[in-house]
Amino acid sequence: MSDLARRYLCIAALMVAGLLGAWTAWESSVAHRRGQPGSDRTIWAGLALVYIVLAQTRLARVLGWLKGLGAWLRLVAKDHHLYAGRRPFQVAATIAIAVLVVALLAIGIASAWDYIKRYRLAIGFAGIAVGFGLIRFISLHEVDAWSRELPWVRDAAELVAAVGASSVAALRLAQLRSEPGAPPADQIGR
Repeated sequence: MSDLARRYLCIAALMVAGLLGAWTAWESSVAHRRGQPGSDRTIWAGLALVYIVLAQTRLARVLGWLKGLGAWLRLVAKDHHLYAGRRPFQVAATIAIAVLVVALLAIGIASAWDYIKRYRLAIGFAGIAVGFGLIRFISLHEVDAWSRELPWVRDAAELVAAVGASSVAALRLAQLRSEPGAPPADQIGR
């Protein structure tokens, strides 16, 4: 698969995750109005927004609309004397983001068995994509070199995040669309 095809596949997967998140937020809102458990609508709407913004940012990058942004930010940092001593901050921020992503994913995995609070797992998956993007934005030299050596890792991280969140959203949609009073779709047969 070509590099460009991989990038567009990631954009499409992120958009699907965003649209499924928006649909789940809508169905949660409808369920809440009917008196069913549906208080997670705001969280799903936020997740949908995150995935749609990620997809649009990635599309802008693929289309070349963000060229020069890094150089401009570097120039602003140099003007404010923030560029020369940046390495300790880059290392600390990279470690903090990595720890936060692992914590979000662990909390999500631990919450996966609660069919209403499964959105925590979707948040953990979103953390993978957002965390990877933030670490790349920090531009630590070692991470940049690793990213140049293995350019497919970013795509893999975004695909895992999008597929994971889409799966969780689909499970929540199935549970919300089941008949009132019926067991949730993923609890049938237990």
